[in-house]
Amino acid sequence: MTAVSHWPGSFRTADPKGRETPLLSIVDAWSLLLSRLKQTSETIKQRFDERSRVGEKKDIRADEWCTSIFLEAYTRLLKLTTEFEMQLAITKTEGQSASANTPASSFSLTVWQIEERYRALIQLQSFVGSLFERATPSYDQSKVFWWFDPSYYQSTGINYDRFGSPDVRDFEKRLLDALQLGNQQPVKLALTSSGMSAFSVLQQYVLQEVVKAGDTIVVSPYIYFESFQHLRPLSHVQVVNSETFEAEDIIATAERHNAKVVYVDPMVNTVGLETTDLRKFAQMVSSRDGWSDRHVIIDGTLVSGGMEVYNWFHGPHAPQVLYYESAHKYIQMGMDVIMCGFTVYPEALDSTMSLIRQNTGSVLYSRMVTVLPPIDSTVHQSRMSWITTNAEKLYLILEKRNIGVAEFMFPTHWRRMGWRHGGNVVTIRFYGEGMNKRPSLEACSDLILRAAEEEGVAMTKGAGLGFSITRIYESLAFIKNVDPYLRVSVGVDPKDVEPVARAILKGVERHCRLYHPPMVHLKSKANGNGIPANGNGFPANGNGFPANGNGFPANGNGFPANGNGTIVRFNGFPPKVEI
Repeated sequence: MTAVSHWPGSFRTADPKGRETPLLSIVDAWSLLLSRLKQTSETIKQRFDERSRVGEKKDIRADEWCTSIFLEAYTRLLKLTTEFEMQLAITKTEGQSASANTPASSFSLTVWQIEERYRALIQLQSFVGSLFERATPSYDQSKVFWWFDPSYYQSTGINYDRFGSPDVRDFEKRLLDALQLGNQQPVKLALTSSGMSAFSVLQQYVLQEVVKAGDTIVVSPYIYFESFQHLRPLSHVQVVNSETFEAEDIIATAERHNAKVVYVDPMVNTVGLETTDLRKFAQMVSSRDGWSDRHVIIDGTLVSGGMEVYNWFHGPHAPQVLYYESAHKYIQMGMDVIMCGFTVYPEALDSTMSLIRQNTGSVLYSRMVTVLPPIDSTVHQSRMSWITTNAEKLYLILEKRNIGVAEFMFPTHWRRMGWRHGGNVVTIRFYGEGMNKRPSLEACSDLILRAAEEEGVAMTKGAGLGFSITRIYESLAFIKNVDPYLRVSVGVDPKDVEPVARAILKGVERHCRLYHPPMVHLKSKANGNGIPANGNGFPANGNGFPANGNGFPANGNGFPANGNGTIVRFNGFPPKVEI
């Protein structure tokens, strides 16, 4: 899909078949979310009024002090919502206006202010809606309330938050529709307390219902390290890694070992951001004998809502597909409010999966779901389009201005694999010996942050990705003999891309000058542009690195050939994973 720009912050996405899906501008997306927040506020008031009606009819006591807190907070919520709605309308009008300064300009909001204010409002709304609610609401009462949502009152279900709640079930339906994972078969989505709890639910299902002693599980060369830590200790099954991320290799490995379960991710969280063509994988296995008896488990976190997974796995021999994501990343619109995850599975498995989630305590509780933005497919795809566009632009700028001391990576081939977006992660790997060790990377990230201050652009340092402000982190590979690397999670504001690029390039150059001067040859060549005369950004001996004992051989591959865990044949990723 190709992003086509309209007025700032607005895109359409053209898919490979030539159709165009209208995407929202940043202001329009938040305006839509605010309209839904207003609807939820109305629902909260309706619940309060119904509760009050029951209280009067049944002569149930109420503490006026607590009631006043609710009413004051609710009134404050409505006032701030109206104020924010006006500010968004002004911001949209100002964004479309040719005039730089108008009387209304002082009320216009920046991108980060819009997110911060919505984030504050949804948490205030969560407080109001949760103030009187209980984790185990009562069915009936004498003289005292023990519920807020009237659906709990005299219900026939189990009023116990770990068993699920109406608000959680409603959000699960909304999120499943927003992700657009395919409609070829009926599936269900279950929210969990984190991405790892989502993985744990699926693993429990596999161990309980799918594999037995002596069976084999095949894993691509890398899956998220905490997930692999769950698989590695299993003593009654064999866990085998495929040699590469290629669809054909993973399929051959599974068939060779007669695997019952295959873990395959479309994009992995490594320095190379290695990808597997999941559409190709699905098309191949869905028409091959023996695959209908297998289960394929997919971590779609880095390509959230970017694939029609359940349409791709369609055919006479299609395997059972189980999907999950860490929803702390993209579906929260970058607000980073709670840890969250979800699983998606065929509807026929719902009773089993729900029981596993319930009994393992992996459920997302109702109070937590109230701070999740009510996204739909248009909002989600719009935001992913914004940040992919920014990440790809950042990558191209860094590549164009690269002085030859580091390698920048982003999966520019995402369109060829049928994805709707390519995520928002750009990675950095240095060429110099020792420069990818944690102390060196920490020093570099600090220099990048100081350069960001000079550029006047927002940036944070820390774990996680998918946020609205660009974030840099020294990410550990958690793989034996593979160095850490710098990971950049690119923010949502398109105006930040150029200054972020300048900050990164400044920080990288300063780091190399301070800690590894031989790597920098700026202004030392006769042409005076900081790039050697051969124009490739490297010394003129043709191999990309000098042969003067700086830690690199003269064979031109840029990496030692002494078993350091970097093997060129598949993009720098080792063939065997050891945590």
